[in-house]
Amino acid sequence: MKVFAQPNVDPTTPSGRMVTQRSELATGARNVRSRQVNLQQTRGNQGTLSANTSIHLTRVAPSAVLMSLNQLAVMTQNGIEIAEAVEHVAETCKDDRLAASLIAIHDSIHSGSTFSAAVATHGVYYPRSLPAMIAAAETTGDVPRALAGICDRMRGELEIRASLLGAIVYPVILVFAAVVVMAALVLGVLPQFGKVFDSLGRPVPPSTQFLLDLGRLGRQHWGLGLLVASLNVGGLTLLRKHLFVRRAVGYLMLYAPLLRDAYRPLIAGRIFRTIAAMVGGGVPLLQSVRLTRNTVSVPAWRNLLSEMEANLIDGLNASDALVHADFLPAEAAQMMATGERTGRVAEVLEDIGQFYETEGGRKTKRLVIALEPTIILAMGIVVAGVVMSVMLPLLEISTVPGP
Repeated sequence: MKVFAQPNVDPTTPSGRMVTQRSELATGARNVRSRQVNLQQTRGNQGTLSANTSIHLTRVAPSAVLMSLNQLAVMTQNGIEIAEAVEHVAETCKDDRLAASLIAIHDSIHSGSTFSAAVATHGVYYPRSLPAMIAAAETTGDVPRALAGICDRMRGELEIRASLLGAIVYPVILVFAAVVVMAALVLGVLPQFGKVFDSLGRPVPPSTQFLLDLGRLGRQHWGLGLLVASLNVGGLTLLRKHLFVRRAVGYLMLYAPLLRDAYRPLIAGRIFRTIAAMVGGGVPLLQSVRLTRNTVSVPAWRNLLSEMEANLIDGLNASDALVHADFLPAEAAQMMATGERTGRVAEVLEDIGQFYETEGGRKTKRLVIALEPTIILAMGIVVAGVVMSVMLPLLEISTVPGP
């Protein structure tokens, strides 16, 4: 088989320029065909991906959502059309559910819909405030800047969440160690002492007998105990996603004596910064408050945002509703009122939101630091109680003189 090599072509000559242009056109056509094939393959799997969304036990990672938005921001800032940018992100997205959502957004844009309307219809994994912020940016032609601002806010939220998770890792390890130690004592050590008590033929105290019976029951029915524990963990995981449970937990954290000092500034900072981001992006304050209310599950905050919305509809100041909130510091209402008077609501809410988030993170870390010795002390008391329940009867029996 003969192999024909392409001769050297001088691009400065007319014939050379024609050959070069043909080569570039062929390469571009191949790239377009390759992208179309990839897009068709992803679109062909879209129905399957959407159908399988309900069987996923885990939600789409916030980091994956942030990565896709960051890619869109970078591409649009460099002059790439939004439809083409969405297509590129869909091709490289590793999460099937997010890729299916992006393909639906891409098809909606090609059908004549705006980017904000497409995200509102198909962007189920993106922040609820995203369509309104994009719609406001579309009126000014500054969608790349809006996407970059959303990415910055999401990145800050993920950093705060990561720092909080890092702070509670050690207490979780302590609790797990306590559970393992207790299981080893009850299932492994206590049955051996039960044989000793049986050989001595002496009665044991009720507390010791309870522990011995518990250890015997655990060894005989360990499979059932493991099944019950697994069902409890699965049930708690499912209940955690229920709206009623989320509202109850939010109310508890908002008013519990030890938790409220850390939780109140955290959620206040997040809500204020969400409103600030939308107002700064051109969304009216009334719509920003309404959209934020739809993303909050804590009843107290939902009621407060509803009062703010009602005040704005009646032509009053939104800050008037903050005065009567018992879970907010008095300076929050005063600072927002200042922002409304000066016309700098977005800047003021962003400042107080950052302050409250930082303050909440600091108090959370301080609470976790105080929790660590409490867990160690509780674990020591429980282990000491088990040891004393076993050792004291043995010492009493060994000191009683025989007949």
